[in-house]
Amino acid sequence: MAAVDALHAVGALDVLAFGAELAVYAAAGWWAWTRPARRAVRLGGAVVAVAGLALLWGRFAAPAAGHPLHGAARAAFEICWFGAGALAAFRAYVARPRRTAQ
Repeated sequence: MAAVDALHAVGALDVLAFGAELAVYAAAGWWAWTRPARRAVRLGGAVVAVAGLALLWGRFAAPAAGHPLHGAARAAFEICWFGAGALAAFRAYVARPRRTAQ
């Protein structure tokens, strides 16, 4: 019964925030994958980038974080964290191979 109550406590904003978090992970992995290197190095870089961001989020910003940030520190962390995701997505987009018109 507790699981059902917890399920009903999740709102649309929680789902949106989780989607944004997943988008940052995807952007970091995409950026690492577009780096000029061998396939194994790119794969390893993608895993490290996503795991590093997940570690930071889980430690400081997750609902059950070990050392949760509050106030201005939390706002600064989220600005930097989501900004890093936006920058990674931009850099990956710019680095993608271009198709040439024939």
